[in-house]
Amino acid sequence: MDVAWIATDPGSGDLASTESRSDVDGFMSRLQHLPSAGEGYTEVRRVEADYPLLTFSFRGGYAVMHLFKSPGDCHLLCGDGGLPATKTVEVPVLGDDCTFSGDFVSSVTKATAAIAAFIDAASPERLGEWVRL
Repeated sequence: MDVAWIATDPGSGDLASTESRSDVDGFMSRLQHLPSAGEGYTEVRRVEADYPLLTFSFRGGYAVMHLFKSPGDCHLLCGDGGLPATKTVEVPVLGDDCTFSGDFVSSVTKATAAIAAFIDAASPERLGEWVRL
């Protein structure tokens, strides 16, 4: 299966301005190199449709994921409990820092596993609980 994606360049820290297409292994290779940059952002979708689109933003060991089912239908993945709901983290989203409460923060490990399941054809509902924005 091929996927379409944009991602932060681990070397420069810049977000790609154009979408790339590759097989799943090519995307996962980029995704595995992102944590070495300390922070980053990526979007991924299956090439056969523009939606659903999954985003992954992280800083350090904390990650936040958005799901776009259509252009105006955005959801946040509920956190895994690793950060209390009363705490917040800032992660990069399309070049800007955005603040999220622990309610929506997961570990980078859990988020990476969710992305792998998504591009392996898992339905978004199987990735966890989503809250519509």
